[in-house]
Formats: sequence, C-alpha cells, structure tokens
Amino acid sequence: MKEIDLIAVAALLHDIGKFRQRADLDLDDGNLHTYAPSHKKYYSHLHAAHSAVALEEMGIDNYDLINIAAKHHLDNLNENEKIVQIADRFASSLDRKESIEELKKDDFIKVALETPFSYVYLNKKPKKYYYKLQKLENLNLQKSDEKRVNSSEDYKKLYKEFIKEFKELNIDFSNAKDNDFLKLKSILEKYTSFIPSSTFKTYPDVSLFDHSLATAAIAVAIKRGDGENCSLIQGDFTSIQSFIFSKFGESNQYLAKILRAKSLFVNIATELISLKIIKELNLTVFNIVMNAGGKFMILAHKLNDEDKEKLTKIREWVNSEFKEINYLQTKFVIKSIAFKKDSFKLGEFSKIYKEIAYEFEKEKLRFIPEQNVFENYLKDTKNGLCEICGIVPLESNNKTICKFCKKFKELGEKLPKTKYINFNLDSLLSIKLSNSQNDEFSFGFKEYPIKRVANIVPKFNESDIYNPKYETIDEKSEDIIVGAIKSFYHIGADGLKIDENGKVFGKNYLAVLKADIDNLGEIFIRGFTHRGVNESTFSRVLYLSRMIDYFFTSYLMDFIKDKNIYTVFAGGDDLFLIGHYEDIVKTKEWIIKNLQEYTKNDDFHLSSGLRLSKPNVPIPLMAELTENDLEDAKDIDGKNAVTIFGISLSNKEFLEMLELRDFFEEFHQKLIKLNSGTTFMYRFYNFIEMNEELKDNKNILQNARWKYMLRYLAEKNFEERKSDNKVLKELKKEVKRDLVKIGNMIEEFGEKLKIPLNLFLYSIRR
Repeated sequence: MKEIDLIAVAALLHDIGKFRQRADLDLDDGNLHTYAPSHKKYYSHLHAAHSAVALEEMGIDNYDLINIAAKHHLDNLNENEKIVQIADRFASSLDRKESIEELKKDDFIKVALETPFSYVYLNKKPKKYYYKLQKLENLNLQKSDEKRVNSSEDYKKLYKEFIKEFKELNIDFSNAKDNDFLKLKSILEKYTSFIPSSTFKTYPDVSLFDHSLATAAIAVAIKRGDGENCSLIQGDFTSIQSFIFSKFGESNQYLAKILRAKSLFVNIATELISLKIIKELNLTVFNIVMNAGGKFMILAHKLNDEDKEKLTKIREWVNSEFKEINYLQTKFVIKSIAFKKDSFKLGEFSKIYKEIAYEFEKEKLRFIPEQNVFENYLKDTKNGLCEICGIVPLESNNKTICKFCKKFKELGEKLPKTKYINFNLDSLLSIKLSNSQNDEFSFGFKEYPIKRVANIVPKFNESDIYNPKYETIDEKSEDIIVGAIKSFYHIGADGLKIDENGKVFGKNYLAVLKADIDNLGEIFIRGFTHRGVNESTFSRVLYLSRMIDYFFTSYLMDFIKDKNIYTVFAGGDDLFLIGHYEDIVKTKEWIIKNLQEYTKNDDFHLSSGLRLSKPNVPIPLMAELTENDLEDAKDIDGKNAVTIFGISLSNKEFLEMLELRDFFEEFHQKLIKLNSGTTFMYRFYNFIEMNEELKDNKNILQNARWKYMLRYLAEKNFEERKSDNKVLKELKKEVKRDLVKIGNMIEEFGEKLKIPLNLFLYSIRR
C-alpha cells in the first residue's frame, strides 16, 4: 500500500475501537499495555486498544496500519503515528463541544447520537431528538426524544454484522485500489453513521463516521503539506438543468432514455472529476468529504503553484469536453481556498464555508475569454442540427440525432439491464455499462453500494403489452419491450383509470416537479450560531449535508419506487421529477409532511414549482416554465411554498386545498344522485373569477352579483318539491348547505380554490 493510503486508512479506522468497546467485548492485557495510555492504577482511552483488536477481527494483518491507527493516544510516536494523532486532535476540536452533564459509569454506551437538525436552526430552537443505533439503510430512521436509548447488546449485534460484512468485501490491503477504499468508506458509512463519535464529557452531536472521515482527510493534508495550512476544493456543475434539458430541441423522441442517462452522467462525472483531482494532487478518496447533487468538496493541503496549475488544467479539460457536448451550455466550476488549522476550532468553520461559497459564486460568473465556443460552428452545421438537443451539428451519416445524444440514448437503453458502471479518468464520456468489471473504476448495482444515485424510472412489465390505456396514445411512441424504460406518453397514459365497463377516463397529463430546500446556504453559514456563539465545525457541516442528501436519494426514492414517476435528478437539496400529475401531486404532499417528520425542525422546508402539461409538450420547455414557477414560489414571504396552475401559495395552504379535493368529490357524488353533474361544477370557475375581479375593483356592479347568482342556482336546481321523498329532500338540503360552504370558500381562498377543483375535475374527465 502507498504510504499516503496507509496513513489515510489508519486515520479512517483509528476510532473503530469505540464501536467494539461499546459492544462490551473483552480486551487482553497485551493490547491494553501496547495501545492504551498507562497510569499508576488504570489505563485510559481503552478504545485505542479496542481499535487494534477490531482491525485484527476485520482480517487486517498489516501491523504498520494497526500501529498507526491504534497508538494515537500514546507518546514517543513515529512520524506517521504522530500525524494520525494530530489529525484526530484537529478533528476532535472541530467536532466536539464540552458538556457539563454528569454521566454514570455506563452512560457513554447508552448515549445516542443527536440528529443534525436538532442543533441547527435560524429562528425557533427545535426539540432535541436522537438517532437510535441502526444501519444507514433504514428508510424510516428510528429517532427518540430520549438521550439514553442504546445498549451494549445493540452495539454487539451491529458489530458482529459489521465484521461479517466487512470480511465479505475481501479487501486485500497489501494491494488495495481506490475502488476498495471506496467500498471501505461505504461500509463505514453504513455501520457507523449513527454511532456518536464521543459521548464522555462531550455533546453527542457528530457521528463516528463523520469524525473518522474528517480525521483521514486532515491526516492526508498534514502529510502532503506543512501541517499548518489546508485547502478546500469545491467543484460543481453549473446549470445542471441546461445540460439535462436542452431547450433548443424540438423532438421528445428517446427523451426518457436520454434524460435518465444524463442524470446518471451528472453523478458519475462529478465522481470522475473529484477522483481525477485527488489522483493529480496525490490525495486519497477519503479527502473527498462530500459528493452529492452534482457538487463535491475536497479537503487538501495548502496548494502550491504546481497544484494550482494542475487544477486549472483539469478545469480546462472538463470544460473542453463540455464545449463539444453542448457548447458550454453547462460548465464545471472548480475553486479552492486556503485556510489555517485554527479554522478547525469550534465555531470557526462557517467562516470558511462562507468564503468558499462567495469565491465559488464569483468563479461561476467569471467570463473565460480564451474559450472560443462557436469556432467553425456555421461550417459544421451544413448537415443540420440534432433534433433532440438542437445544439450539436449532425454528422453526414445521421439525419436526426447527434453523436452525443446517441451515446446517451444507448446508455439509457442499457441501464435497466446492466450490472456495472465502468469508467476511467481520461474522458467524461468514458462511461460504459456492462455485466462485468473491466475498467479503472467500476460501480456495481448489486455489489456493495459506493454511491447513492436517485435514478428510479417506470419500466414496462408483462401486463403492459396489452394495456388498454395505451390505445389512447395518438402520437408516435416507442415499442413496448418488457424491462425497457417507459416513454412520457406511456407514463401519462398509465395515470388514466378504467371504469367497470372498460371505458378509460381521467387525464393523461404529465406534471413536472422542481424543488429545493429554502435558505440552505444561510442555514450552513448562520444556523450554527445561537446567542452570539458560533458552534459550526467541519464535521457538523458534513453530517448535515449527508443527512439532507439521504432524504432525497433514499428516503424519497423508496416512496416513489412504485409510483408512475420518472426521476430526472434528486440529491444534495435539489429535486426534479416528471410523472403522471396525480402521482406528482401525491409526492409533493408526501415531501411536505415527511421532510418535517424527518427533520422535526421548522426551519427545514422546501419550495416547489409544479406544472401540468400534455405529454407532447416539449419537456425542456416544461422544465424552463417550472423553473419560473419555482422562482414565483420563492417570492412568497417566508418561502415554504408551491406554484401550481400558475397560483402561488404556502405549503400549508396547499395541503388544505388537497383536503378540499375530497370535499368536491363527495359533493359531485351528491349531484349525480340528483341527476345533476359535472357541468354544474364548472360554474364555480366563473364565480371565482368574478370574486377576484371584485377584489381588484373591476366591474363592481356586475361582479358583485356572484353571491346572488350562486344562491339563485342553488334554489333553482335543488328546490324541494312535495313529491320528493324524505331521503331526496335531505339530500337537496345537504347540497344547498354545501353550496353555502363553497361560497364561503370562494371568499376565503379566492383563486386558490381552483386547485382542488381542477384536480378533481381532471380525475373524472371522460
């Protein structure tokens, strides 16, 4: 193993003994004497001795690695052992706040990890919640408002599972490669994300995984640098939407496959670029401390001029590839800042986060004069432009689709049937899908998860071959092949319903949902400061980022996996979904309720644009319009809102409108029993419009009549007659009472009432 990798792995695993110690497993005197600091009557820091034993139980027989990892609390250390000790102290100062709480003997085992949403807020201080001991694979994370909920038996059971699963990875640490280290990082995240890094005389508010990752990254930075200074390197796709959706294309053909491939490409390319950087700068995969939503963050040593030149060349290389793919409609921004080790102290890291965010935004806006994007463009367009992206010139042998859209189409077709994503670091488009591992990097779908990618899409199954709903599709669409990705026409048709006579009804409308968490940058910069005291740390930022990303890439994906929804992208704090409008509305409702349950913090909420359309409307146009809707929602005071049907309202009001949809359904059933029907309900739109104009003082004399007109319709259409039986009379009274309620709703909600009215009437449309 390379020395830099040896130090990184040792630093990553230096506290793995805390896992074993809390499982209350035995130690022999030899390990205590070798690794635990000795005092006159006792040994301290027993977890270090447990780390040595845990590494052996994991099957690691590299004793240099074991010593570097486990000796971090001793004196008289060699250089590499000292580096891990210093890195651990840096990491501890950046993620631990002293507690004055009195602890009993075994409380360090019982104390659970505080959720990151319990101590981060802008306005109202949230109630404290703690994660019970569990793996990061539960899609309903177990929380408690009690702090002492763990036990040694819980730890013992989880530790045994960890050892068994780690051995199954078969990592050969004498010849380990980056793929092996990524698996190591992944299995630690799975098993140590809900173990507090420290519980004795400190607040349990950082996970063992985040502390360990920070220690590994800092150790490598010390080894590569001067021990006094570090750097943060941030990379980010700008205009992901412009890349995934080209607004210049005129054809929706193959679009479902292409969008899925491009969404995957955003994740893999981000991974590829971050890996290329750590290779060039002689860092390790553990220095990539964050990678989600098309963005990464790398902790490194202070970069010298040669390092900065390497970063510049990587940025130029990436953007030269994007110049070919889409003429820099999208570019990749890479920015670094240097900072002193004092920034690892409690309360200092938010300043670094703010500085990198500021410098990054400046870099995004910087014009690059040497980039001649359209050189020879007119000459190259002699064969026309791609009908899908509308940007790239066609080659002579293809009349409709450019080579890049063709590549993405092929990737999209293979994705449902592939086992591995293979790529190397030479080209962004080196991605190959295969049923075997054959490249520099290989991410397996069925093997140990290295990266969570939200890429769920509806696929054809056997029952779809004779699906009568698809007979409603007039436009040309792709053939039905079991296992293949459904086109947007089929997704729209799938949302239709079939009555008892086999007649199809409902609307085949699609809906686009674009959403992101409100004020997230402000939360990261200001949310750790309370009563004038800044408690931000590097580890807390990583912990919060991971748990937000987990909501979108796992928690939400589990909800939509059986829905008629296509995931364009979801990760970081961003979300873009396309599906049948009813499923999209249900998903929006689920997100509002479950993000609140997930965080239990009123400062975490999101705003959304939600737009309906027919399937033949170009998806890129829909994406652009939905982005505008999202901006309208963000303009509402306090945000936490949605724009749907061109109407902006708070998320709370949106939930109220969804409840009124049920009211209209029940009202409609009463109308049917009275031989009235849907036509009657369309009159409500006129009354809503008249009320809105009345509020704007337009045509006052005419519009003021709407209440009278509503009462007149009620009396005229539902007059009680002598011939009516008791049941019929009571039903007419109910309808008239409901009409009074509807009149009151029109006054209270105004045009917002169109939302439940639209949703209900669409659902019964023949």
